[in-house]
Amino acid sequence: MRSRFIYLVVCMLLLCSLFAGCKRDAQVVYEDGLSSEAGYRRTVLYYLSDEGFVVPVMKLIPWEEGIGKAALSYLVDQNGNRESASALGLNTVLPAGTAYTLRIGDDKCAALDLIGLSDLGSAAREEAMVTSVVNTLAEFGSIDTVRITLDGKSVKALPHGTKISGEMGPFPLNMEQPEAQVITDSAYALTLYFPNTSGSLNVPVTRLTNIAPTLESAVRELLKGPKFAGLLNAFPEGTEMLGISYADGAAVVNLSDDFKQVELIDGLAQAAYDSLYLTLAGVQPISILEVNVSGQPYDALAEETTAPLYANEYGG
Repeated sequence: MRSRFIYLVVCMLLLCSLFAGCKRDAQVVYEDGLSSEAGYRRTVLYYLSDEGFVVPVMKLIPWEEGIGKAALSYLVDQNGNRESASALGLNTVLPAGTAYTLRIGDDKCAALDLIGLSDLGSAAREEAMVTSVVNTLAEFGSIDTVRITLDGKSVKALPHGTKISGEMGPFPLNMEQPEAQVITDSAYALTLYFPNTSGSLNVPVTRLTNIAPTLESAVRELLKGPKFAGLLNAFPEGTEMLGISYADGAAVVNLSDDFKQVELIDGLAQAAYDSLYLTLAGVQPISILEVNVSGQPYDALAEETTAPLYANEYGG
Protein backbone atom coordinates (compact mmCIF):
# COMPACT_ATOMS: atom_id res chain seq x y z
CA MET A 1 0.00 0.00 0.00
CA ARG A 2 2.78 2.39 0.91
CA SER A 3 4.56 1.70 -2.38
CA ARG A 4 1.32 2.52 -4.18
CA PHE A 5 1.17 5.83 -2.35
CA ILE A 6 4.69 6.61 -3.46
CA TYR A 7 3.87 5.65 -7.05
CA LEU A 8 0.87 7.97 -7.03
CA VAL A 9 2.90 10.78 -5.47
CA VAL A 10 5.60 10.49 -8.15
CA CYS A 11 2.97 10.52 -10.89
CA MET A 12 1.36 13.63 -9.47
CA LEU A 13 4.64 15.46 -9.09
CA LEU A 14 5.31 14.79 -12.71
CA LEU A 15 1.94 16.15 -13.69
CA CYS A 16 2.10 19.21 -11.46
CA SER A 17 5.81 21.08 -11.84
CA LEU A 18 -21.11 22.46 1.86
CA PHE A 19 -21.42 20.44 2.95
CA ALA A 20 -23.18 17.10 2.80
CA GLY A 21 -25.45 15.17 5.20
CA CYS A 22 -26.03 11.43 5.55
CA LYS A 23 -28.39 9.57 3.22
CA ARG A 24 -29.92 6.52 4.84
CA ASP A 25 -32.52 5.46 2.25
CA ALA A 26 -30.37 3.25 -0.01
CA GLN A 27 -32.40 0.34 -1.36
CA VAL A 28 -30.24 -1.44 -3.93
CA VAL A 29 -26.53 -2.29 -3.81
CA TYR A 30 -24.79 -3.06 -7.10
CA GLU A 31 -21.81 -5.34 -7.53
CA ASP A 32 -19.33 -2.48 -7.11
CA GLY A 33 -20.77 -1.68 -3.67
CA LEU A 34 -22.42 1.65 -4.47
CA SER A 35 -26.12 1.93 -3.77
CA SER A 36 -28.98 3.27 -5.82
CA GLU A 37 -32.51 4.54 -5.34
CA ALA A 38 -35.28 3.73 -7.83
CA GLY A 39 -33.03 3.04 -10.80
CA TYR A 40 -30.43 5.70 -10.02
CA ARG A 41 -26.84 4.98 -9.06
CA ARG A 42 -24.83 6.96 -6.54
CA THR A 43 -21.83 7.88 -8.64
CA VAL A 44 -18.80 9.95 -7.61
CA LEU A 45 -17.73 12.35 -10.34
CA TYR A 46 -14.69 14.64 -10.28
CA TYR A 47 -15.08 18.29 -11.26
CA LEU A 48 -12.88 21.37 -11.28
CA SER A 49 -13.94 23.95 -8.70
CA ASP A 50 -13.98 27.68 -9.38
CA GLU A 51 -10.89 27.95 -7.18
CA GLY A 52 -9.02 25.45 -9.38
CA PHE A 53 -9.27 22.31 -7.23
CA VAL A 54 -10.34 18.87 -8.43
CA VAL A 55 -13.15 17.75 -6.12
CA PRO A 56 -15.27 14.57 -5.79
CA VAL A 57 -19.03 15.05 -5.97
CA MET A 58 -21.66 12.34 -5.58
CA LYS A 59 -24.43 12.53 -8.16
CA LEU A 60 -27.41 10.24 -8.66
CA ILE A 61 -27.38 9.23 -12.32
CA PRO A 62 -29.77 6.90 -14.15
CA TRP A 63 -28.66 3.29 -14.07
CA GLU A 64 -27.85 1.92 -17.53
CA GLU A 65 -25.51 -0.47 -19.24
CA GLY A 66 -22.19 1.20 -19.87
CA ILE A 67 -22.57 3.30 -16.72
CA GLY A 68 -18.87 4.29 -16.78
CA LYS A 69 -19.24 5.89 -20.18
CA ALA A 70 -22.46 7.53 -19.05
CA ALA A 71 -20.71 9.01 -16.02
CA LEU A 72 -18.18 10.77 -18.25
CA SER A 73 -21.00 12.47 -20.15
CA TYR A 74 -21.62 14.71 -17.12
CA LEU A 75 -18.06 16.04 -17.39
CA VAL A 76 -18.48 17.34 -20.95
CA ASP A 77 -19.02 21.08 -21.43
CA GLN A 78 -22.64 21.10 -22.58
CA ASN A 79 -25.33 23.63 -21.68
CA GLY A 80 -27.14 21.50 -19.10
CA ASN A 81 -23.93 20.22 -17.52
CA ARG A 82 -22.37 23.67 -17.42
CA GLU A 83 -25.37 25.36 -15.83
CA SER A 84 -25.97 22.77 -13.12
CA ALA A 85 -22.26 22.51 -12.28
CA SER A 86 -21.74 26.28 -12.10
CA ALA A 87 -24.54 26.57 -9.55
CA LEU A 88 -22.30 24.59 -7.18
CA GLY A 89 -19.12 26.47 -8.06
CA LEU A 90 -17.98 23.60 -10.30
CA ASN A 91 -16.71 23.35 -13.85
CA THR A 92 -16.80 20.56 -16.40
CA VAL A 93 -13.42 19.33 -17.62
CA LEU A 94 -13.99 17.96 -21.14
CA PRO A 95 -14.38 20.63 -23.84
CA ALA A 96 -17.60 20.94 -25.83
CA GLY A 97 -17.64 18.64 -28.83
CA THR A 98 -15.48 15.95 -27.22
CA ALA A 99 -16.66 12.43 -28.03
CA TYR A 100 -15.23 9.24 -26.60
CA THR A 101 -15.32 5.48 -26.53
CA LEU A 102 -14.68 3.32 -23.49
CA ARG A 103 -13.72 -0.33 -23.33
CA ILE A 104 -13.01 -2.14 -20.07
CA GLY A 105 -10.66 -5.11 -20.23
CA ASP A 106 -10.58 -8.23 -18.08
CA ASP A 107 -7.46 -6.78 -16.45
CA LYS A 108 -9.61 -3.87 -15.15
CA CYS A 109 -7.86 -1.40 -17.43
CA ALA A 110 -10.27 1.02 -19.11
CA ALA A 111 -9.23 2.04 -22.63
CA LEU A 112 -10.57 5.56 -23.13
CA ASP A 113 -10.30 7.12 -26.58
CA LEU A 114 -10.98 10.87 -26.62
CA ILE A 115 -12.21 11.97 -30.03
CA GLY A 116 -11.95 15.57 -31.18
CA LEU A 117 -10.41 16.84 -27.95
CA SER A 118 -9.69 20.53 -28.42
CA ASP A 119 -6.81 22.45 -26.85
CA LEU A 120 -7.50 22.98 -23.15
CA GLY A 121 -5.39 26.13 -23.08
CA SER A 122 -2.96 25.35 -20.26
CA ALA A 123 -1.11 22.57 -18.51
CA ALA A 124 -3.22 23.15 -15.40
CA ARG A 125 -6.45 22.49 -17.28
CA GLU A 126 -4.93 19.44 -18.95
CA GLU A 127 -3.85 18.03 -15.60
CA ALA A 128 -7.28 18.70 -14.10
CA MET A 129 -8.98 16.95 -17.02
CA VAL A 130 -6.76 13.87 -16.80
CA THR A 131 -7.15 13.64 -13.01
CA SER A 132 -10.90 14.13 -13.20
CA VAL A 133 -11.46 11.54 -15.92
CA VAL A 134 -9.14 8.90 -14.45
CA ASN A 135 -10.44 9.28 -10.89
CA THR A 136 -14.08 9.25 -12.04
CA LEU A 137 -13.59 5.98 -13.89
CA ALA A 138 -11.57 4.47 -11.04
CA GLU A 139 -14.59 4.90 -8.76
CA PHE A 140 -16.11 1.88 -10.52
CA GLY A 141 -15.21 -1.51 -9.09
CA SER A 142 -14.54 -2.88 -12.58
CA ILE A 143 -11.77 -0.32 -13.25
CA ASP A 144 -8.33 -0.07 -11.63
CA THR A 145 -6.41 1.86 -14.28
CA VAL A 146 -7.12 3.98 -17.35
CA ARG A 147 -5.25 4.23 -20.65
CA ILE A 148 -6.04 7.34 -22.71
CA THR A 149 -5.65 7.65 -26.47
CA LEU A 150 -6.50 10.56 -28.76
CA ASP A 151 -8.48 9.90 -31.95
CA GLY A 152 -7.45 6.27 -31.79
CA LYS A 153 -3.72 7.00 -31.44
CA SER A 154 -1.40 6.58 -28.49
CA VAL A 155 0.39 9.80 -27.55
CA LYS A 156 2.92 10.49 -24.83
CA ALA A 157 1.61 13.90 -23.82
CA LEU A 158 -1.08 16.50 -24.43
CA PRO A 159 -0.18 19.78 -26.21
CA HIS A 160 0.81 21.56 -22.97
CA GLY A 161 2.98 18.73 -21.72
CA THR A 162 0.69 16.63 -19.52
CA LYS A 163 1.83 13.02 -19.78
CA ILE A 164 -0.83 10.45 -20.65
CA SER A 165 1.22 7.47 -21.79
CA GLY A 166 0.69 4.10 -20.15
CA GLU A 167 -1.87 2.98 -17.61
CA MET A 168 -2.86 5.53 -14.98
CA GLY A 169 -4.36 4.78 -11.58
CA PRO A 170 -6.30 7.29 -9.48
CA PHE A 171 -4.29 10.41 -8.67
CA PRO A 172 -3.92 12.07 -5.27
CA LEU A 173 -5.84 15.32 -5.34
CA ASN A 174 -4.60 18.89 -5.03
CA MET A 175 -1.12 18.09 -3.80
CA GLU A 176 0.56 20.72 -1.68
CA GLN A 177 4.18 21.70 -2.12
CA PRO A 178 5.98 19.56 0.48
CA GLU A 179 7.92 21.12 3.33
CA ALA A 180 11.66 21.32 2.84
CA GLN A 181 12.30 18.59 5.41
CA VAL A 182 10.00 16.10 3.69
CA ILE A 183 11.88 13.66 1.49
CA THR A 184 9.50 12.99 -1.39
CA ASP A 185 10.82 9.56 -2.35
CA SER A 186 10.02 8.22 1.13
CA ALA A 187 7.04 10.40 2.01
CA TYR A 188 3.54 9.37 3.01
CA ALA A 189 0.45 10.92 1.46
CA LEU A 190 -2.23 12.20 3.83
CA THR A 191 -5.57 13.49 2.55
CA LEU A 192 -6.99 16.47 4.44
CA TYR A 193 -10.34 18.16 3.81
CA PHE A 194 -10.90 21.91 3.95
CA PRO A 195 -13.92 24.04 3.02
CA ASN A 196 -13.56 26.41 0.10
CA THR A 197 -13.97 30.13 0.73
CA SER A 198 -17.69 30.13 -0.09
CA GLY A 199 -18.30 27.15 2.20
CA SER A 200 -20.03 25.25 -0.60
CA LEU A 201 -17.50 22.43 -1.06
CA ASN A 202 -15.27 20.14 0.97
CA VAL A 203 -11.96 20.09 -0.88
CA PRO A 204 -9.50 17.21 -0.49
CA VAL A 205 -5.85 18.21 -0.27
CA THR A 206 -2.88 15.84 -0.37
CA ARG A 207 -0.13 16.67 2.11
CA LEU A 208 3.18 14.79 2.20
CA THR A 209 4.61 13.87 5.59
CA ASN A 210 7.58 11.91 6.86
CA ILE A 211 5.46 9.67 9.09
CA ALA A 212 2.75 7.16 8.29
CA PRO A 213 -0.71 8.72 8.76
CA THR A 214 -2.45 8.08 12.07
CA LEU A 215 -5.63 9.58 13.48
CA GLU A 216 -3.53 11.75 15.78
CA SER A 217 -1.21 13.00 13.05
CA ALA A 218 -4.18 13.65 10.76
CA VAL A 219 -5.85 15.92 13.32
CA ARG A 220 -2.62 17.78 14.00
CA GLU A 221 -2.05 18.39 10.29
CA LEU A 222 -5.68 19.46 9.82
CA LEU A 223 -5.41 22.03 12.61
CA LYS A 224 -2.43 23.61 10.84
CA GLY A 225 -4.84 24.68 8.11
CA PRO A 226 -4.47 24.72 4.32
CA LYS A 227 -1.53 26.06 2.37
CA PHE A 228 -3.56 26.89 -0.72
CA ALA A 229 -5.35 30.19 -1.20
CA GLY A 230 -9.05 29.63 -1.78
CA LEU A 231 -9.44 27.27 1.18
CA LEU A 232 -10.34 27.94 4.80
CA ASN A 233 -9.33 26.51 8.15
CA ALA A 234 -12.65 25.73 9.86
CA PHE A 235 -10.95 25.46 13.25
CA PRO A 236 -10.60 28.76 15.15
CA GLU A 237 -7.12 30.08 15.75
CA GLY A 238 -5.48 28.55 18.79
CA THR A 239 -7.45 25.31 18.67
CA GLU A 240 -5.29 22.42 19.86
CA MET A 241 -5.83 18.67 20.05
CA LEU A 242 -5.75 17.49 23.65
CA GLY A 243 -6.25 13.82 22.83
CA ILE A 244 -7.93 11.26 20.61
CA SER A 245 -9.30 7.76 21.10
CA TYR A 246 -10.65 5.16 18.68
CA ALA A 247 -12.41 1.84 19.08
CA ASP A 248 -14.70 -0.18 16.81
CA GLY A 249 -15.22 2.64 14.34
CA ALA A 250 -15.97 5.28 16.97
CA ALA A 251 -13.54 8.18 17.33
CA VAL A 252 -13.49 10.77 20.09
CA VAL A 253 -11.44 13.92 19.52
CA ASN A 254 -10.72 16.21 22.46
CA LEU A 255 -10.04 19.84 21.52
CA SER A 256 -9.06 22.91 23.51
CA ASP A 257 -11.52 25.63 24.60
CA ASP A 258 -10.54 27.78 21.61
CA PHE A 259 -12.69 25.52 19.44
CA LYS A 260 -15.86 26.99 20.98
CA GLN A 261 -15.38 30.06 18.81
CA VAL A 262 -17.01 28.10 15.96
CA GLU A 263 -20.30 29.24 17.52
CA LEU A 264 -19.60 32.81 16.40
CA ILE A 265 -20.01 32.08 12.67
CA ASP A 266 -23.03 30.35 11.17
CA GLY A 267 -22.11 27.07 9.49
CA LEU A 268 -18.58 26.93 10.87
CA ALA A 269 -19.37 24.10 13.30
CA GLN A 270 -20.64 21.91 10.46
CA ALA A 271 -17.63 22.86 8.33
CA ALA A 272 -15.24 21.85 11.11
CA TYR A 273 -17.10 18.59 11.73
CA ASP A 274 -17.07 17.73 8.00
CA SER A 275 -13.36 18.47 7.72
CA LEU A 276 -12.58 16.35 10.75
CA TYR A 277 -14.87 13.44 9.85
CA LEU A 278 -13.76 13.18 6.22
CA THR A 279 -10.08 13.47 7.13
CA LEU A 280 -10.24 10.81 9.84
CA ALA A 281 -12.32 8.48 7.65
CA GLY A 282 -9.46 8.47 5.16
CA VAL A 283 -7.17 7.02 7.83
CA GLN A 284 -9.51 4.62 9.68
CA PRO A 285 -13.11 3.50 9.08
CA ILE A 286 -15.31 5.93 11.02
CA SER A 287 -18.93 5.31 11.92
CA ILE A 288 -19.20 7.69 14.88
CA LEU A 289 -17.28 10.88 15.58
CA GLU A 290 -17.63 12.66 18.91
CA VAL A 291 -15.98 15.99 19.58
CA ASN A 292 -15.14 16.94 23.15
CA VAL A 293 -13.88 20.26 24.40
CA SER A 294 -11.52 20.14 27.39
CA GLY A 295 -12.70 16.60 28.10
CA GLN A 296 -16.44 17.32 28.00
CA PRO A 297 -18.88 16.47 25.19
CA TYR A 298 -19.46 19.54 23.07
CA ASP A 299 -23.26 19.47 22.98
CA ALA A 300 -23.62 22.46 20.66
CA LEU A 301 -21.79 20.58 17.94
CA ALA A 302 -23.67 17.33 18.48
CA GLU A 303 -27.04 19.09 18.15
CA GLU A 304 -26.26 20.94 14.93
CA THR A 305 -24.14 18.60 12.80
CA THR A 306 -24.58 15.47 10.73
CA ALA A 307 -21.91 13.10 9.48
CA PRO A 308 -21.14 13.39 5.75
CA LEU A 309 -21.57 10.21 3.74
CA TYR A 310 -19.81 11.83 0.78
CA ALA A 311 -17.42 14.77 0.62
CA ASN A 312 -19.89 16.64 -1.61
CA GLU A 313 -23.29 15.88 -3.09
CA TYR A 314 -24.76 17.10 -6.36
CA GLY A 315 -28.24 18.50 -6.00
CA GLY A 316 -29.16 18.73 -9.68
